[in-house]
Amino acid sequence: MENWYHGSSTRLTELRVGSTITKQYNLACIFSHKPSIVSIDDEGIIKHNGWENGLLYIVDETIDLEHDVEPHPRSAMVERMEWLTQRTLKIKLLEETGQPNIDDLLTTEEINVLRELK
Repeated sequence: MENWYHGSSTRLTELRVGSTITKQYNLACIFSHKPSIVSIDDEGIIKHNGWENGLLYIVDETIDLEHDVEPHPRSAMVERMEWLTQRTLKIKLLEETGQPNIDDLLTTEEINVLRELK
């Protein structure tokens, strides 16, 4: 069984339809910090601007790619990094991610450059 993850700053027991999940552990950890900007460089290094204490969840049931999820239609990331749930899914807390790692945070200069690219 392949692992699917969800990052949040909220305590949860299940995910609603339309929630975002990913197979990428590191990406889910970053989403647990509630960023408004996420950047992935050409080497695959992910940086963000989230500051919330985070929680990392793992989906606690089997995912059927045909019926349970769909690729996120508005994702700006590499195809199939983010998926939307098509039904309610059981999850369990995997770990507390706490405060974001300072090395994962975008600098003010990087944020300004990204905003100019829009």
